[in-house]
This record gives sequence, C-alpha cells and structure tokens, in this order.
Amino acid sequence: QSLGPFLVPPCPAGAEQCGRPQRGRGRPARRPLTMFRWLGGDQRRTKDSKAFVDVTEALQKLYRENLFPLETEHDFHHFYSPALTDADFSARPMVLLIGQYSAGKSTFIRHLLGRDYPGLRIGPEPTTDKFVAVVNGTSDQIIPGNALVVDKSMPFTQLSHFGNAFLSRFECARLSSPCLEGVTLIDTPGVLAGEKQRIKRGYEFETIVRWFADRVDMILMLFDVAKLDISDEFRRVILAVKGNDHKIHIILNKADRCTTPQLMRVYGAMMWNLGKVIDTPEVSRVYIGSFWDEPLVNDDMRRLFESEENDLYTALAQLPRSAAVRKLNDLIKRARLAKVHAYLIDHLKKKMPSLMGKEKVKKELIANLTEVYKEIAKEKGVALGDFPDPTMMREKLLPLDFKSFKKIDKRKMDELEHMLSVEVPKLLQMIPMETESMDLAELSQVGAQASPFAVMKVGGNTETTVYQNQWLCAPNVEEYRADFMACGPNAQGRVTGQKAKSKLIESKLPSNVLHKIWTLADIDRDGLLTLYEFSLAMHFIKMRLDGHDLPAALPQNMLVPEDED
Repeated sequence: QSLGPFLVPPCPAGAEQCGRPQRGRGRPARRPLTMFRWLGGDQRRTKDSKAFVDVTEALQKLYRENLFPLETEHDFHHFYSPALTDADFSARPMVLLIGQYSAGKSTFIRHLLGRDYPGLRIGPEPTTDKFVAVVNGTSDQIIPGNALVVDKSMPFTQLSHFGNAFLSRFECARLSSPCLEGVTLIDTPGVLAGEKQRIKRGYEFETIVRWFADRVDMILMLFDVAKLDISDEFRRVILAVKGNDHKIHIILNKADRCTTPQLMRVYGAMMWNLGKVIDTPEVSRVYIGSFWDEPLVNDDMRRLFESEENDLYTALAQLPRSAAVRKLNDLIKRARLAKVHAYLIDHLKKKMPSLMGKEKVKKELIANLTEVYKEIAKEKGVALGDFPDPTMMREKLLPLDFKSFKKIDKRKMDELEHMLSVEVPKLLQMIPMETESMDLAELSQVGAQASPFAVMKVGGNTETTVYQNQWLCAPNVEEYRADFMACGPNAQGRVTGQKAKSKLIESKLPSNVLHKIWTLADIDRDGLLTLYEFSLAMHFIKMRLDGHDLPAALPQNMLVPEDED
C-alpha cells in the first residue's frame, strides 16, 4: 500500500517478530469442561451459580453473609451508618438534588418529567419544605413518610431511626413517567440562612443529607447565578456530603439571565466560593445552562448551553448502567471501613488495664487517636486513608466503655478478606455483561436518535457528529478542478504526492491527520491523485476543519464513479 507523503515507513530491522502468545501470559488458560460433569451436576459449580445469578443478588448475599456479621460484632452501625437492606441493592439509581432555596431544584425535576409531580409547588420563595422521593408508579399518589419507611420494597426503611420530626417532613410522590422507570429523584428543601435552618426545622438536616448522599448514585448541587454566596448553613450541608465527591455534579442554573462577560465573572466567583469549601486539588465539573422550558433571555451562549445540557443528560441517562459498579464500589468502601473499625475497637480493648486507671488510659487513647491510627496501620498493613475522621470518632468513643468492646473474631475477619479478594473479582467479571443488557434512562431532552438540538454523547457522538452523514457523500469535482489544475497534473491526469502536499498543507492540519486523509483519498494506492481522488482529499479536509471525525474506511458511496478514468 502507498504510505503517501505524510508518513515515513518504519525501519524493518527494528520490527519485532510476532510470536504465538504463551499460556499463562496475557490471558489465563481455559479449563476443559467435560460434558459428563456438566450433565451430572458439579455441586461446587451449582453453588457458585446460585450465588451469582446477577450482581444485585450477589451483593445482597455478600453483605448478609460476609460483612454484616462483622459490623454487628463491633457496633459499626452506631459509629457510621445503619445496616443496609436488600432494597438498598435492588432499588433504581437515585439522584439527590441539593441547593439553596429558589435555585431551581423542583423546576429541574419538572423539566425532566415534563409535568408536575403530585404535591409540587414552585415559586421564588422557599416552597419545597419536605424531602420528596419522586418514584415511578401506575398512578399519581402521595405516600406519607411514616407509611413509606415500613415498605421493605423501598430503600427508605432505615430513615425510621430519625423519628417523627423528620418523617412528618418526608413523603413519596408516585407518578407514571418514562424517566422514573430508570431513575428515582430526591427533591430536598432549600437551604435557608440563620437559625431557621439550624434550629427550627426540628431535625438534623445535614445528617439526613449525609444519609441520602451515601446511598444515591448522583448528587446534583444547584446554584442560581444571582445567589452565589455560600452561607454557613449551606457550607455545613456541602461538608456533610464529603466522601461522596465523585458523585457531585455542580449546576450553574439560570445562566441565560447573564450576558457572556457577566457569565464569565459569575463562574469565576462561584468557583472561588466553592474552592473554600470543597477542598480538593481537582476542579469540580460544572454544568452551565438554564434547565427549564422557558425561552432564553440571552441566547449568545446557546452552543455552550446545548453542549453542557447534553453532557448532563447523557450522565443521567447512563445511571442505570453504572449503578451496579457504584453499588459494588460502595460495598467495597464500606467493607474496608468495617475492617479498620474492627482493628481499632480490638486495639482499644487490648490497651485497657485490667483493674485500675481505666478512665485515664481511655482519655489518653482518645486524645492521641491519630497516633493510634498510625500504630494500627503499621501493625496490620492497612492504609491510613481507610480510617474514619478522628474528630467524629472522639465524640462517639467518649461515652463508651472500652472494656465492653469485643475482640476480633478471626473467622469473621477471614470471611471479609475472602469477600474482598475472591468474591468481588468474580462480580467485576459479571458487571460488563449485565451492564450491556440494561436500558438507558429515557429522557425526553435527549434520546437514542440524535437531532440538531440534542445528542446522546455515547460511542464518540458529539454535537458535530449529528451532521457527519451530510459529509459522507461523493464530492463535486468541479468545485476542486481549478485547484487540481494549479497543482500541475502529469500527462495521465494525475498529481504527484509532492505537488499535492504543497496544497494540502495549506489547511494547517497535522501531518498525521493529512496522512489519514491521503490514505482515504488514494483509492488505487498508486501514490498519485486523480481529479476525483484530489477532490476526495479536499472534501475530507473541509470535513475535519468543520469538527467532524474522519471515517475509518472510505464509504461505498464515495468510491470512484464509473465514468472516472
């Protein structure tokens, strides 16, 4: 094949010989499966199949048998979060919306659903005064919190621990919606300022937000372009979701109210404020747009808004496919925390004296908790990053009797290690197959069929690929005849690579892109370009300059015409 004028062939002396891959290197050797053993029913294989029918069942089984006993043994649920239920693993992916009042949380949900959910009220004042779980149902229905937490098919049973003060401000809104068949949306009250937020709610707002943040698949944090100040109350809410930073997606809403220069200053101010609260070296992902159905006040940034909205809607639509990975990741994180917690409780018990001086030793251990962490990490070979926040642990440990703590049960710890080292890798192998069989969440804002206004950004699709098919057609040779003749074709009507290169490099495209264009255009692989081949090259240059990806191979409808000599 012709390499063209844009690629130098590699030295043959440096090429490596291709050998047949050896067993044990690259991929494991396959074990032969005997037909008789299959028909006879291998008991070990049957047991494994039963344990791994699907990812959800496997997660439920692993938690009940390998992790929950260790949690119960060392009072894990008192220190961190309540026990998980089967519904926590089988529930649809959940999206939590948080933000200050009038940031557009309820309007965003209405925008996704295309209608009001039961009990919805929208206004510029603080209107949403409850936590509302918006779920799919056959008809419109509102379920009060006390009734909702006794429904074991829903992942909210553990909220009963927060009492009537919270349950009276919690409800479930059921309605029929294609969007809710894929995800569940959690609407929250707007964060207020002053003692109205801290005292008059009657329940621990930050604790409830943390409970949801640990269980949801995505956290949408909404900001209004006109209300960028982060109050002390909102700061505590943001800190409450710490540890779930990978779930947070920040939305700068109502951006059409600003001109382009104003929007730049607003974005900078918001990132400055967030930088003082979200203490991470990475810049948080911010989606800029106006997430409602109203006409745009300033549409100068329409192209940016479309791109940002497509990114967010694609992330929402793909939640059902990523939910299994998220739940497995959360289970592993919980298991690692339970492991270091067990080591910590066992260590504190061993340090207590048998007779006198217990209170003094207890105070010393609590005061030097960070040094205790380092000692355990060195002794047990665990990472310091797995240990809980020492300030929180000091508060929890202070009223407890260390002598009542239980020693580590080696059998239970071995079962946990078996889960992490053997069972979890099995699950990871199952997830790709199960993910492929899942449907995306159905959003009316973006669908499988792209349009000039919205596109699902999967499989390499972008806003520009919507128009790619318009370029994959035969070029008009008359449009490029003058340029072809200016290159000086030979007597056979062909341009050499050297002459064609001087014209093609005027595009300022990199040589590796021009090489790909040459490979597509030089149909007969003779290192020369006919008029039609030259037209193809110029056509692909225009296509790439317009932002479209080049095809991997020349489409059939773009092959040389029959009348081409």
